Amino acid sequence: MTSNLEINQVHCGDSEYLLAELETESIDLTLTSPPYFNARDYSTWPTVKAYMEKMRAIFTQVFRTLKPSRMCVVNISPVLVPRESRSKQSYRIPLPYYYVPMMEEIGFEFLEDIIWKKPDGAAPNRNGGFFQHRKPLAYKPNIVTEYILVFKKPAPRLIDAYIRNESLVSDGYERTNVWELNPETSLSAYHTAPFPEALAERIIRYYSYESDLILDPFMGSGTTGRVARILNRSWLGMEIHQEYTDFANQRIKEE
Repeated sequence: MTSNLEINQVHCGDSEYLLAELETESIDLTLTSPPYFNARDYSTWPTVKAYMEKMRAIFTQVFRTLKPSRMCVVNISPVLVPRESRSKQSYRIPLPYYYVPMMEEIGFEFLEDIIWKKPDGAAPNRNGGFFQHRKPLAYKPNIVTEYILVFKKPAPRLIDAYIRNESLVSDGYERTNVWELNPETSLSAYHTAPFPEALAERIIRYYSYESDLILDPFMGSGTTGRVARILNRSWLGMEIHQEYTDFANQRIKEE
């Protein structure tokens, strides 16, 4: 690890370039939720193509820094683009379906798709009009799910060769690929899109060992670092916005 990127710290900057400072195959697990295309005021690109090109550059570096047979877990969902006027229609950009081929082209193996299901009331209401008139073709469901995509860096041996008899997962683990979790609301005053600590806890427990180094190149409010610290993992965060960087570092250190 280069000396100017201290572990157990959130570093402010563009993760594409910060990642270039890390040693090859130095990370045990990457867990992140990339900015969604133009879904927030802090994540705007002129086109979806430009957005995906930037994500490709970043995840190419993630692939390089990840150890063989270790996982990169990406929380992502389609983006709803509201219609600009009554004469235009709204539409959804299927970001998870763009990420899978991109990650495979980089070199990752697709491993799992986990569905994060939120309570019905957590989603904006899209079917009010359909509720009133029930006209076919006008049906729009409320979106209560996000994707957790699990990718693995290929290795010369089967994964059995990399499994160790330590940091065992206790009873009560999730047995299906549908995880029913409430969204994070306590941080809404500080960040517009934090994922819940329960989500980070499951991923870190299921895909890493104690003392492993966990990377989040889009650290946001600091959830990955906070949970990694609680679970006795080392961690390294990157965040392009200074205000989020400061908040995440303060939040993690206060716990």
